[in-house]
Formats: sequence, structure tokens, C-alpha cells
Amino acid sequence: MGRLDDVRRTARTEAGKPLAKAIEFAEAAQTALCDNRWNAAGLSAVHAGISAADAALIASAGIHSISQDHGAVVLLLDDQVPEFTATQRRQLGGLLKMKNRIAYEQRLLTEVEARQLVDHAKRLTRWARGVVGGHPQT
Repeated sequence: MGRLDDVRRTARTEAGKPLAKAIEFAEAAQTALCDNRWNAAGLSAVHAGISAADAALIASAGIHSISQDHGAVVLLLDDQVPEFTATQRRQLGGLLKMKNRIAYEQRLLTEVEARQLVDHAKRLTRWARGVVGGHPQT
């Protein structure tokens, strides 16, 4: 698991908040995609994936990552969330590897890239909804 100073205990009842963010970001990504705004769609998709990961981790383990490295959450999910499979790992990894490219590099996102990122975000959000719904909120 990640370093103890990189996680915070969080009441499982709080899992709905990052899930709501994931849903909102995924919807914003889809809207941007429909408006041919590839960069906005991609970055919203990345944020949806991060929020979905947070929701699942809180619901399953009662913790969330506070690491500056978003990749650290993947290790936490592997260790703490039984529902986190190779499929979700691939989807989240695909989103995370594009975060800095979208936000900080001069290259513009292509339509194909944006569509793939939005698809990953929608799937991760749907998965997180199932994880949150499948764990008692105590």
C-alpha cells in the first residue's frame, strides 16, 4: 500500500461526494465531446476518473489518497478494492497518463483521443457507482 502519510481515513458515508463529482465530470466530458471541444472533454474525463477512483476507495476501504502523484491511487485500489480489476486499471491508467499532456503540453488532443478518454471515464464512473452501492455506508 502507499505510504501512510499519503492516505487519509475517510468515513465511508462520504463516498457519494466524489461519486457525484465523477458523474458531473463525466457528463461535462460528454457535453464537451458533443461540442467538438476535445481538450475540455479529455480533461473533464480525467477528473471523472480520478473522482471515480476516490469514490471506490472510500466506499471499499474508508481511505483516500492525498498523494501529489495520482498514480499512487492505482496501488491503493489494487490493495484495497477487490472490485478493481485489470480492466479498471487499464482505463484509469489511460486517463492518468494523459492528464499532464492535456493540461500542460502545447499539443492539442485529437477527436479519437478525446472519445477514448470519455469512454474510459464513463465506464469508470459506472464501475464506481457499483462499488459505492455494493458497500455498506457505515
